[in-house]
Order: sequence, then C-alpha cells, then structure tokens
Amino acid sequence: MTAAAASALFDSCGDDNGTAAVPTVAAAEFRRLLVSDTAPFARVFDATTGQRVDSMGGLPSRITYLYTAKGRIAFAHFQTRDQVSFIDGGVFEQNGRGVKQAPRLVGSFSDIRPIHGNYNGDLVSVHFDGSGNVRFWSEQGVAAGNTQPVSTIRTGPAHHGAGMATFDGGFMSASIQDPANPALPNGVVVFNRQGQEVARNTTCPGLHGLAGNAAGKLYGCADGALLVTMNGTTPAFSKVTHATDPRFGVGSVWARDGQPNFLVRVSIRGQPVSTATRALGVAQVASRTIVPITIPGGDLDWTADIDQSGRYALILGRTGNLHVVDMSTRQVTGSLSGLVPPMPTSGTVLTPFFAFAEGVAYITSPTQGRVYEIAISSSGVPTIARTMNVGGSPERIVVLGVRENRSLQR
Repeated sequence: MTAAAASALFDSCGDDNGTAAVPTVAAAEFRRLLVSDTAPFARVFDATTGQRVDSMGGLPSRITYLYTAKGRIAFAHFQTRDQVSFIDGGVFEQNGRGVKQAPRLVGSFSDIRPIHGNYNGDLVSVHFDGSGNVRFWSEQGVAAGNTQPVSTIRTGPAHHGAGMATFDGGFMSASIQDPANPALPNGVVVFNRQGQEVARNTTCPGLHGLAGNAAGKLYGCADGALLVTMNGTTPAFSKVTHATDPRFGVGSVWARDGQPNFLVRVSIRGQPVSTATRALGVAQVASRTIVPITIPGGDLDWTADIDQSGRYALILGRTGNLHVVDMSTRQVTGSLSGLVPPMPTSGTVLTPFFAFAEGVAYITSPTQGRVYEIAISSSGVPTIARTMNVGGSPERIVVLGVRENRSLQR
C-alpha cells in the first residue's frame, strides 16, 4: 500500500453519553497531482486513486514554470504569453475538515516574461525578466480570490533574476543588475514591506539560482553563494564557498521547510561538464561551506530536489538512475536503477521533475508519458509504489492539497 493511498481511518468509539464520534479519513484523500505537458494543457489526478479529475485545456501556451508554496494554489508561468495564472486544485483543509471541490483557474496576472518563481512561507514571488519587476502574492490570499500582488519590487533595468520574501514575510529581496554585464545580476537588494530599501550587497557575480527557508535565502554566485539572513530587522550577507575548491560556483538551489541547509548544484563555470567540474552538494548554513555529494558510478546529476520531510535529497542521474541521499551525512541511502530513460545527448531534452508529499515522491517521465510514485521509507530507501500512465509528455508536477499524513474530518 502506498503512502498516498492510505486506507481511511474511522473512529468508531463514542463518549460516555453515547454521542457518536465524528468520522475521520486519511488526509491523502484530499491530495491531487497537477501535471503540465509540452502541449497547452495540464491534467489533474487524484493522488489516492490515480484517476484523472480534470484536463485543463485551452491554456495560453505550454506551462514554462509550475510551483506551489503550501499546496493550496499552483502558480503557472506562461513565459511566451507574459502571463502568470493561478490554479486551485480544489483540495485543502479547512478548520480540521477535508474539502474536495472541482479544480479551477482562479485568475491571471500579466507582466513581461515571467521566468523564475520562488516561495518562502506563504509568500510566492515571480521575477519578470522583461520589466525587472519582482511581484509577491500571498498564496492564501489568492485562494480567497485576491489575484493582485501584495507587494512589488522594481529592481531597475530589466534583467534575468529572482526574488524572495523572508520566511515570515516581513522583508523581500531581489537581484539587481550588473552594470558591467546587463544580462545577469551581481547582487541582492533587501526591502521592507513598505517598499523601502534597507540594505544591498553586490558581491555575487553571475547570480543564478535561489531558494529559501526559515534559516535564510541562498543566492547562487559564480564564486559560491550569498546567504541572506535577518538579525532582527537588519539584513546580513554571508558568502558560502566550496569547502576545498573556491572555483566552484552555485547555479541551482533547493530548500525545504524543516531543513536548515540547502541542496546546491555547483560547477566551475565555462568548463566542459564532467565529474571534475560539476557536482551536487550541501550548503551548510552554520559553517558557511559547501560540501559535495558523491553520486554512485560517476553519474552526473540531471535534476534533484529535497523531499517533504527535508531529510533526504533525491537525485536523478543522467543515466536515469535515482538516488536518495541523507542531507546530514551526504550518504546514499538507496537507489533505483533505470527509473527513467537516460538523458539524451542530443536533440530536444525534456527534463523530469519532482513533487512531494509526506513519505512519497512523484517524478515525471516525459518521454514515457508516465508519472512514477516513489515510496521513501523512514531510512531513506526508495521503492516504486505505482506507475501512472498519464499519456502525452508530462513535465512539471506539483502536489496540491494536504501533503502531511494525518486524519481529517469529512
């Protein structure tokens, strides 16, 4: 039995007065998968039964970015249409009760070229490369029908960048353009909720990659990373560097609530890709250092993420092999060989993506038209729990609804 298909639990005991207890059901029944495709539609599946709930056709274009902070609303980017849309999966908890409704498109917002999206706590950010704006939404606010940003940071000239709020939502940060290299930012500026600048730092050349949690926000740089933390109401900036080789820069960052450290992709930029120039690692907040992860068999990472608990990193190698790694020890706890076909060495490359709920991971396989459900044991051993033949070319995926394993009232 899979974690996502846990059987319903009913409390049949009454109190001394004979009053029947309110029946409860596993929270997984209020959980759905939203799966994008290379075509302009997305499918919604029941995570318990695997049955399709809805096909959201007629979208403006292919979804270019898909993510959610709390599982209440999915943010879908349509880069070529200068639009972000908000998708309600229709499953959520309200006052201890599970709610199940039809999925729906809540609304949309337009600005020029939405590229990267990020989240921390309840606040979701979108960086618009074509305008240089970073806009922030409350996910709960969007669920209530408020599709206007709660805050907007105007960073200046248009550039490829990213922004994020602090975990408590009190401050926002955004990348700022490098005058010497307008295509990429070289630093970070921090604003309060009133839009006033409170600090900036320009020691992050070639800024690319961002994720955050309660410990802070980590921006990738050509010479490591830049950690942004708060000392009360005062921002602090710290460089985080590779433990043994300062040539390694950070290009991608992953974070998860409950995990103070970050999973990062490091590389020596401008060099051919090999195990000597590219790796995954753990950026350790306490020591301000990045320590590498060794992938078995000399494999190179294709994609990666951190599971719902924050304890394990899941790494998909270019061989198609999946590895689970303990974030504390950086040791491999289990692997699945040949989970998906190997990464193509030429032509179009459609990248698989991860999504998570407690004790379970989902990964798309675009060339097979499948979504794999992977059960992750408490010791970090992965097993294939279910194969969903969804058809098409599934790419990005998010879990919407209640992502913890507990009981809710009907």
